[in-house]
Amino acid sequence: MTARALQPVQCCLACLLVLATLIASVSSALVGAAVPGGKRGLDAMTVNLYVGGPIEKIMALNPADPNYLTKLVSTVTEVYCDVLASQPPLRLQGVADQIAARMPDIVLVEEASLLRTQSPGDLIIGGTTPATTVVFDYLQLLTDALAARGAHYQVAATSQEIDVEMPMYNMETGTIDDVRLTDREGILVRTDLPPPGQISVANPQSGNFSHVIQIPGTGISILRGWCSVDVFIRGQNFRYICAHLEEETVPLLQVVQAQELLSGPAASELPVVLCGDFNADPLHRDGAIAYDTIIAGGFEDAWAIANPANPAGGLTWGHDPFLADPGNAFDRRIDFVFYRGAGFIPVEADVVDLLLNRLQPPLWGSDHAALAVSLLIERAPFVNQAHRSASAP
Repeated sequence: MTARALQPVQCCLACLLVLATLIASVSSALVGAAVPGGKRGLDAMTVNLYVGGPIEKIMALNPADPNYLTKLVSTVTEVYCDVLASQPPLRLQGVADQIAARMPDIVLVEEASLLRTQSPGDLIIGGTTPATTVVFDYLQLLTDALAARGAHYQVAATSQEIDVEMPMYNMETGTIDDVRLTDREGILVRTDLPPPGQISVANPQSGNFSHVIQIPGTGISILRGWCSVDVFIRGQNFRYICAHLEEETVPLLQVVQAQELLSGPAASELPVVLCGDFNADPLHRDGAIAYDTIIAGGFEDAWAIANPANPAGGLTWGHDPFLADPGNAFDRRIDFVFYRGAGFIPVEADVVDLLLNRLQPPLWGSDHAALAVSLLIERAPFVNQAHRSASAP
C-alpha cells in the first residue's frame, strides 16, 4: 500500500479519536451541569447518640413494690451517675469528628437527649414544676462541635419523644433533686454547599406513634416517633424521614409502629429516604421482624444493595452500656438507610464505629455504630418542589 493510500485511513483514525474525545467531554459536561460541583448524588449519615446509661433499669422497677419510691430514687441516682460518667460532651466530640471527616449532606440523629435538673426537686412532695436547668443538650453539643470543625449544619426538623422527670439523690447537697430526660430525634442539613440553593428543605413534620409501651401504675408512656423534611438537592425532590422504633423486646409493637410510618409520613407522592434506628435486625438475630414490614412496603435497604456479598455484615449495635468492654462485639444490624422511588442507586454504604482512641471509658461515642451511605441520583433534574404547602402529603 502506498503512502497516498494510507492517508484516508490515518484521517479516519484521527477523526474517531477526536469524536471519542468530544463524546467524553460532552458526557462530563452533562454530568457537571446536572449536578453542580461534580457531585451526582446524596451523602447521608445516621447515628444514635446514646443517652449514656442503662435507662431500662428504671423502667424495670415495679410500681406495686412497697419500696418502689426508695428503689426509684436509688436507681435514678445510679443511672444519672452512669450518664455523667459516659461524658456526653467528649463522646459527641468523637461523633463530630466522624461526621466532619465525611461531610454528608444530611445527618440523622436518634437519642439526641436533653437532660435537665431542678435542685431541690419537688416531685417527692407532689410538686409539678418542671426541671429547666440544662445539664446536657446533645443536639446543641453536636452542632457546636461540628461548627468548631468547620462543618456547618442546621437543625431542619426534630421530634420529641419521651419526656419524663424523676427524683434522685444529690450527693453533693444531700437534697432530693429532680432530673428530666427528654428524648429527641433530629435531621441536620449542611448549610455550606456551593452554590447557594443547591440544597433546600421545607415542610418539616414530626409525630409520635399511637401504639407505644405504657408503664402500669406510673402514667408514663414510652413515646417513640419520627421527623421529616422535604428536600430538593442536585435535581431531585424527595422526603427524608428519621425514625426510631421501640426496642426488640416487643416485636409485634415494632411492626405496628413500622406500619404507622408506612401509612403516615412515608405515604408521600415524593420518593422517600427513610433512615434511623429500627431496633430490628434483617436476619432476625434479635427476634424482631419489623425490617420485613419496611421491605414489604416497597423500600430497599441501601447497605444490603451496596454490599450484596455480605448479607450477615454491616453490624451496628452491641457495645456495652458503659462503653467500657472492648470484647463486647456487635451482634446485629439495626440502623438503616432505606429508600423508595425512582432515581436512587446506593453506590457505597459503610459502618462507622465511633472509636474514641482512649484507654479509659468511654471507649466509643455511642453504643451504636454510625451508618454512612452515598446514593446516586440518576433521574434527570426537575423543578424544585420542596417548598410546597405544609399540608402536602
